[in-house]
Amino acid sequence: MELPMRRLSFPLLILAVLLYALPARAQVERSIATSGEATVYVVPDKVVVNLGIESFDNDLDKAKAANEVAAGHLVQAITNMGIDKKDVATDNLQVEIHRRYDNGRYLDIDGYFVRRGYAITLKDVKQFEKLIDTALKNGCNQIQNISFMTTDLRKYRDQARQMAIKAAKEKAFALAKDLDCTVGKPRTISESGGGAYFGGYRWGYSGGSMSQNSVQSVSGPPDTGENLPLGQIAVTASVSVTFDLQ
Repeated sequence: MELPMRRLSFPLLILAVLLYALPARAQVERSIATSGEATVYVVPDKVVVNLGIESFDNDLDKAKAANEVAAGHLVQAITNMGIDKKDVATDNLQVEIHRRYDNGRYLDIDGYFVRRGYAITLKDVKQFEKLIDTALKNGCNQIQNISFMTTDLRKYRDQARQMAIKAAKEKAFALAKDLDCTVGKPRTISESGGGAYFGGYRWGYSGGSMSQNSVQSVSGPPDTGENLPLGQIAVTASVSVTFDLQ
């Protein structure tokens, strides 16, 4: 009779140990997940301007010749501003055949569009307005794109990320406090989104932070006395953090 009783007691003992361990295991695995976002506004210290020249004529050679003459005037005027030739790059060159269209079909060739594009890099942002004015007065008839940049992008991205992590932590502590809990060590950290884009001016902004979102203005727009303001670049970061909940 003793042998069967011993065989039955062993699995019951294992079950008792597991049941005893479940509450402690469940407590260790409790967690809280939060996210944080941050934006740092930075005045650009470099501008890339994409501009172009478009010429049209019913004769291809005349269209090309007119475009080349205008391009020569444009490049010369830009370099006369003191901009290095290596910062004046040919972006693209294309020829488009234009046909007359009538009654659902294309007819004879009506002429040719010749387009030439340039990418101008300004390392002195104070020349921005002067460049636009000079280009439009010397053959340029297309402003295709303007990109505002900062050479310290990595530094400001790291700064925005640190602010986002701090915001996520503050939010976790605030939520845990309302639930009479405490926040432990982080389990997982992941970064999502983020980047840099032209943000324009933030009129009337005085700075500050919230439990989730944080914003900081590194420096205000410089007083260049120009009519075309540079505005600011918005460098953003977003993180998600999971903490132990005790």
